[in-house]
Amino acid sequence: MKNNIEHKKNKKHNLIYKTLYVMILFILAKLNLNKKDNINYSIQEEIEKEVEKIESYRKRPTLNDVIKDFIGIVNKYEYLLKEEKNIEEDCPIWTMWYQGIEKAPPIVLSCFQSLIENRGKHPVIIITKYNIDKYIKLPYYIMEKFNNRTFSLIHFSDIVRFTLLFKYGGYWIDSTYFITTPISKVDTPFYTLKLKNCWIKHHPFIKCLFSGNYIAVTKNSFLATYSYYAFLLYWKKYNSLINYFLIDLIIYVAYDKILGFKNIVSKIPFVPCSIFRLQVKLNSEFKKSDICLYNKLKRKFKFHKRHKGNTTTHYEYLIEHYKFDYNYINKNLFK
Repeated sequence: MKNNIEHKKNKKHNLIYKTLYVMILFILAKLNLNKKDNINYSIQEEIEKEVEKIESYRKRPTLNDVIKDFIGIVNKYEYLLKEEKNIEEDCPIWTMWYQGIEKAPPIVLSCFQSLIENRGKHPVIIITKYNIDKYIKLPYYIMEKFNNRTFSLIHFSDIVRFTLLFKYGGYWIDSTYFITTPISKVDTPFYTLKLKNCWIKHHPFIKCLFSGNYIAVTKNSFLATYSYYAFLLYWKKYNSLINYFLIDLIIYVAYDKILGFKNIVSKIPFVPCSIFRLQVKLNSEFKKSDICLYNKLKRKFKFHKRHKGNTTTHYEYLIEHYKFDYNYINKNLFK
């Protein structure tokens, strides 16, 4: 507690010192206003740099401020829960490989193929930088900050997914999920993978009651609307990431503050085992008896090519038996 107080005092003092520094530079610049020399020019440049630093410092988020922002938005759109409808049986499934499908690793292409084969009545749409403008238009400041690397491609995809879900509804499924069973109709306005065995312990807002990388909502639903505006407000107001798991924080605020949404989440059944289970087996030898592993659960895994002697690994089995159907892409995704 004492260390936190001291840290806050130091931050306050640093801000005061920086402000005084800028004021001194400003006075020096005024004194040299009528002198056309390099000194005046360099002082003005220095002022601009320091002002920019202070402005950036001022906009650094604190967890309390961010949660307060999100609570304001979540309360604004709570009324949408009364209008919720169940997820449509033929709603779109969204996924993304931003660099382009031709640049996706073989294992990701196999994941896409598993999604296509198990899509049911859902159309599958793979978002890339070449087709994203056909579906959504992001605010200028979002694209500017993304292009300036204020946030990474991973966090850009968080914004993209909730923009798509807000506008169209449907499923968002990360490109590294291997789908093993048909995606059937669910009688709920919100669906996600709710994990019985959480992969992280004692985290303030990650409880594994929802997975932002596998989520389904209806168009203009409560969660899609709130999350969409929460992301836009956050990146309009701030210039740095408060936490890597920002998407989890946004959803958790809805879960924590809105009883109606908590009740919906409580009715979603738990997934009985880890979604990362297949990941640890990719390098191991494949046996026919292992097929049963693929028939129970949707799993997420990292996509690195792996070999083990002359045996067939799970990785090799997947890319051999789930070869990506480019004809499906040509017929269904880029119209």
